[in-house]
Amino acid sequence: MIKRAILSCLVGLGIAFADLADPNEYTSGAGEPATPVVNINHVENDEPMFAVSIHPISMFILSLIDVPSVFLTIEGNLGSRMSLITRPNMVWADFTNDDEGLDVFVFGISEGLRAYMNEGHRGLYADAHFVYNYVSMDYSYDRNPDKDIDAHLNGFGFALYLGHKFRSGFFTTSFDVGYKFVKYSASKKEKEDLEDATAVGSSFDINYTFGVTF
Repeated sequence: MIKRAILSCLVGLGIAFADLADPNEYTSGAGEPATPVVNINHVENDEPMFAVSIHPISMFILSLIDVPSVFLTIEGNLGSRMSLITRPNMVWADFTNDDEGLDVFVFGISEGLRAYMNEGHRGLYADAHFVYNYVSMDYSYDRNPDKDIDAHLNGFGFALYLGHKFRSGFFTTSFDVGYKFVKYSASKKEKEDLEDATAVGSSFDINYTFGVTF
């Protein structure tokens, strides 16, 4: 009787250890971990952080009349459909003949936000800009020094643009048209001198850019 009881205990212990040793039979009571889903078609986000472009047509046209210039568009990524746009520009020229001389220096910068219709900083967009311009003019007339002008103007305004941007790899190009309004301030004498020579107010603005992203 005792022998049979001992044998039964040994068999029971053997079955118990066999169950514990079998990893297919063991469970803690918790559900099996979910198998992670891997999307083999996943594409990494290729949106750039910055883009720097020149305005080649504007610079080329001014170079035809011997006026050096620099026009840039700098774009910073604020989101998948939003960018901060900075547009600095600088123009300088020296025109002289036998009796007259004119030195002109223009510096401008606009700061704005650009909203894209699509993600990825591509396609149709709209810009709203705050504009600042500084203009320096030094005019001299040898036959009548009273007509000399040394004027400095500051202009503040705004601009609105609609455009389209194409981006492929590290290269980008865009085209936009807009409306710009700038109001200049100067001293009373300068206003009188420049009344017939200075264009102020509103104008249409066209920009074509070509540049790189990184």
